[in-house]
Amino acid sequence: MFLSAFLYRCLAASLVAAAAALAGPLEIRFATPATDWESQALPIGNGRVGAMIYGSPLAERMQFNEITLWTGGANPSGGYDVNSFGAYQNFGDLYLEEGAAGPTVSWPTLADHMAASSTETVAKSVDGSVDTKWCFEHLNKTVIWQASYPAPVVFTGYSLASANDVAARDPKTWTFEGSNDGSSWTQLDSRNLSAATTPVWPFPNRKQTVNFTAATSGAYTHYRFVFAPNTAVPHFQVAEITLTPALTTAVPANLVRSLDVADSIHRVTWIRNGVNFLRESFASHPHQIIATRFSADQAGKISTSFRLVGAHAETTVAAGSEIGFAAVLSNNGLRYATRVRVLHTGGSLTVSGNTLRAENCDSLVILHAAATDYALDATTTPAFRNGINPAVPVAARLNAAQALGYDGLKTAHLADYHALFNRVTLDLGAAPAETLTPARLTAYKAGGTDRHLESLLFQFGRYLLISCSRDSLPANLQGLWNNSNNPPWFSDYHVNINLQMNYWMAEPANLSECHEPLFRYLGAIAPLSRTATKASFGAETPGWTMRTSVNPFGGHGWDWDTPSSAWLARHYWEHYAHSGDTAFLQGTAWPVMKEICEFWIARLVTRPDGKLVGPNGWSPEHGPTEDGVSYVQEIVWDLFSNTIAAADVLGIEPEFRALLADKRSRLLVPGIGSWGQVMEWTTERPTIEHDGHRHTSHLYAAYPGSQFNPVETPAYVAAAKISLQDRGTTGDSRRSWTWPWRAALWARLGDPNKAYDMVRGLLTYNTMSNLYTTHTPFQIDGNLGFPAAVCEMLVQSHAGEVSVLPALPSAWASGSFTGIRARGGYEVDAAWQGGIPTALAVRSSRAQAIKLRLPASISSPGAFVRSGNSVRSVTRQNGVLDFPAEAGASYQIDTRVNDTGDADGDGFNTEAEWLAGTDPARGDSLPRLRVTRTEQSLGLEWNEIPGREYILQSSADLDEWTDLITRQSTAETTASHPLPAGEPDHRFYRISIRLGAP
Repeated sequence: MFLSAFLYRCLAASLVAAAAALAGPLEIRFATPATDWESQALPIGNGRVGAMIYGSPLAERMQFNEITLWTGGANPSGGYDVNSFGAYQNFGDLYLEEGAAGPTVSWPTLADHMAASSTETVAKSVDGSVDTKWCFEHLNKTVIWQASYPAPVVFTGYSLASANDVAARDPKTWTFEGSNDGSSWTQLDSRNLSAATTPVWPFPNRKQTVNFTAATSGAYTHYRFVFAPNTAVPHFQVAEITLTPALTTAVPANLVRSLDVADSIHRVTWIRNGVNFLRESFASHPHQIIATRFSADQAGKISTSFRLVGAHAETTVAAGSEIGFAAVLSNNGLRYATRVRVLHTGGSLTVSGNTLRAENCDSLVILHAAATDYALDATTTPAFRNGINPAVPVAARLNAAQALGYDGLKTAHLADYHALFNRVTLDLGAAPAETLTPARLTAYKAGGTDRHLESLLFQFGRYLLISCSRDSLPANLQGLWNNSNNPPWFSDYHVNINLQMNYWMAEPANLSECHEPLFRYLGAIAPLSRTATKASFGAETPGWTMRTSVNPFGGHGWDWDTPSSAWLARHYWEHYAHSGDTAFLQGTAWPVMKEICEFWIARLVTRPDGKLVGPNGWSPEHGPTEDGVSYVQEIVWDLFSNTIAAADVLGIEPEFRALLADKRSRLLVPGIGSWGQVMEWTTERPTIEHDGHRHTSHLYAAYPGSQFNPVETPAYVAAAKISLQDRGTTGDSRRSWTWPWRAALWARLGDPNKAYDMVRGLLTYNTMSNLYTTHTPFQIDGNLGFPAAVCEMLVQSHAGEVSVLPALPSAWASGSFTGIRARGGYEVDAAWQGGIPTALAVRSSRAQAIKLRLPASISSPGAFVRSGNSVRSVTRQNGVLDFPAEAGASYQIDTRVNDTGDADGDGFNTEAEWLAGTDPARGDSLPRLRVTRTEQSLGLEWNEIPGREYILQSSADLDEWTDLITRQSTAETTASHPLPAGEPDHRFYRISIRLGAP
């Protein structure tokens, strides 16, 4: 039976809950293996350990990281170099090479040259890292590099990577040859590069990989390069030499490699010789290992070699069922270890040198653990060390994982991941017929429509934050994933936008737990931040701030960004605002916010006109350093405002609160310039203000701040629009992180279609085929900032009310979402068609008054608000529904009302009121139409009050209604009516009402 009193609630639930299933799979899919780490490999991670998987059936590569493997230290000088400040490190690569074992690489002409140093041997040409190199003095003699395989293989091309310096040492002239006996050689390709060839010589960039297609190919057991020496320089060098397998032999039929974003599982499937193979991998957060299962649908068909190659010339040892290594970083003494354990069913597993060889197995389970002795604690001796040999937790994790078994690991992984990921769904449209992500992205870049790709990028961002920010360090510039020992900007913590943007989505996208590593990190490095602050600003300086770049040891580098700590303080307030966690606010957030306020109280200077300004400020990374820069002024205003609000919530320190209020009232407010723009500095500088710079730091007050808003500062909203439009969307404005910030800004400024233009811009210009965003190069802030921007388009809550669909672009005409969080401790669900909501629900975590702003597309004068069987009609005032909420309750909002047949003059149709169960005369919320059930029959009952005529009606289609009974009520009572036997399965019932007897 379907009862009308429950109809809207059921429709709302079904419309929204079905969204994900109808939209299509959340999957990044390829039909070929990756050949490029940055743009094609796919990431997995558990917040501490992660891998980039290439997905080759016959020659798999899993480049892996542990988020605490860093060089550097406290860096008291404040300099910014790879030795003192340090850099995030590549841990190494795990190779699974099916069939024959991997090649033996040699240097046959070694005797003709000056021997290479121990760190620049021929082995460095195949270690998977462009940060190392094969380098030596060639003595004007021919150079030969050779790779030998146990069985013939076909290579159709190769790649050479330039080394870190001296471009003239790059390979220039060579032949590429194959042989089956090591004596008779067949030329497969030859090159003589110059500035006029394609590719050019020298290679345009350092550490650049250049691909070559061989003129011919064949199956050979030996391959070699014969390089002619460049006599203009004494040295020959190359960073990496990679041979490209022939697709006809290396890629079996029906290859699919995919990242299942909904389950956090990477899969590779293929068919070879009639056998179906599956290799699936995930990074388990509960058990802190990477687990892979390699299976086939026929017994004895799996034969694979395992190689483990470290990124720092480590010595790998194979014994029993394991390969691994342990070492110490020479830069800072950080200890680290990794081990891979292979469990086989059927067949055999043997040791061959420093590799493992599985032969004729039914299935394999590969367990991989890695650790360092880093501790997020500045008080240890030495600082930031846990004193534990990392080999100990590595062994313990492998033992625990083996004891549980693969199925148990997978079950625990899915439960852990789904508990976070499944909180939010987003449906913007169905997936297209094309399933391969690169093809979809290419079509999109050409102007095509793919709403599902937009929602996939949203959920991929949430996936990445879950995967790189759990229990250890926060997400760095590349999140968790890095294949270099000297990555761009050292893959550090940039605090002038990037680190903050990484966490903008944490609260609205319902991943509050993923925010916590940021707070733990800032707390752990605070002692060093104080020391660095005092060293530069004076021994008596209270509080602390940060330089632009920070490392895991509290080392600060590059220029000071004095408002950065105040910007980060907003994250503490946002965590409270969304969660309502007063214990966190008092115990964790308040001390930090107050201390940073103290820094600014001491630092502000008074101008002759009495206005307070931050001295020597900089608008990152743009223009001069001077007093009163808008970026500084806006962030300090925001800091003081949030700290005042925190004091009000906690009811503490009224004198300090009053001091902040006074300081805030005297802060210089940014000016509005001659062409209506928000002035970036106190002096107009038209040349650089019109230069299309990537940063929009002077618009912080619009987003993520809220100082500029339509109600209190409409002139600044108008000025911010002019400034944002003036920045443009070309040249320097096309960066991974610029698009999400500008999308969020346009959403806040009330222009949804311009916000959507930024969505398209990110996917069109700065998204790679694996959906990583690129600055260039790859930076994760674009991926992590994008969900925040989408949330801002769908729900806003910065103005003291929850606004649903405030910036819905015309491109998203239909869709739905569930679980987006709003300040005040709310979760919001919505579905819409033609831009008009068809279902809307709000859940409140605490007892409070909800102020819910409905979209302007809704013309109704109010709504029915239902929680369980309790319903009230709420009149809309200035576009807002205002009603009380109970802690933990969920409220469905029905706006399908009109002003005809209005018995009590409140704007609600009388019949609709009673359909929802609200008495128009009393306006109460008593349950009305209910089902009664016995073993023999069903019935209906409802409440009555005197002076009413009640008409019970039924319908099969909600259009045609038939009167069943009419009752004149003379007393407050409960009436009932039995349902006749043989009623259709789907029938609707309603009560209509007339006031007074006819």
